[in-house]
Amino acid sequence: MNSLPLYHYQSYVAGFSGWLRTLGYAPDTCRKYPRQLREFLHFLEETGIVDLSSVDGAVVECFFTYLQSRPSIKTGKSLSTTHLLSMQKTLRQFTRYLDALGLPGFALPRLRLQGLAAQSLEVFSQAEIDGLYAACGTDFYGLRDQALLALGYGCGLRRAEVSQLEVSDLHFKKGWLEVKAGKGAKARSVPMPTKVAAYLYRYVYQARAQLPQSGTTPALLLSWRATRLSKQMVSIRFRELVIKAELLSSEDKRTSFHCLRHSIATHLHAAGVSLANIALFLGHSSLDSTRIYTHLQEL
Repeated sequence: MNSLPLYHYQSYVAGFSGWLRTLGYAPDTCRKYPRQLREFLHFLEETGIVDLSSVDGAVVECFFTYLQSRPSIKTGKSLSTTHLLSMQKTLRQFTRYLDALGLPGFALPRLRLQGLAAQSLEVFSQAEIDGLYAACGTDFYGLRDQALLALGYGCGLRRAEVSQLEVSDLHFKKGWLEVKAGKGAKARSVPMPTKVAAYLYRYVYQARAQLPQSGTTPALLLSWRATRLSKQMVSIRFRELVIKAELLSSEDKRTSFHCLRHSIATHLHAAGVSLANIALFLGHSSLDSTRIYTHLQEL
């Protein structure tokens, strides 16, 4: 999509990219959002719209109709719902960029994207969550796996946030942990329920403390060699747990660590917790994102 030509909107892509970097967004986000924005702006030019003030809800809906009909460049199949939702987030951020700079913009309509219901496959039931915990052993790796689940499900953290956590971020006496650099460089405090705190305490003082070099690194989750557990290893370890708990079927999509975050959001909503409070818990800046996580049909 980076090769799509732009004749009227090129400066918007460059400005949007710089704005994201200034706000401290992750490098991957700073590449993905402008790339997706380029496709939208190219669509506008192809349809003869060369002024953003001419964009309205009908135009945006036409763009998403186009996306749902075009094949993926990589697979040749229809674009995934995840891709469509990502595009929606990109446009939402772009409108915020325009507003922040006082530039003329457009309003996004509330869209219903086909295939959203299929994402319910990404949610674990409470019994399956219990099964994941039960699949953990009692050795160093088992206690670390329990801590991994406690952070991903019990605290709803993202994979990168889990990898970046340090021991000093845990405040057992106060009952919360600190995420210093969440998505979009947003820091937040996350409550640690008693059971979650117990898993983390056991890992820190029974498993992590076994490592001779554990005192030389601030990282919370460590490998046996006392090096920080990478994002990739978080994913690998979680997939191994899913397989060990016998929760993986041939068509199952729940091998992503992010599914734990979807699961806790859905379970909290089912228990009557408001979307606003779930958004605070997850670190969302928009309730639209929270609606996606709780698998509500209306976006």
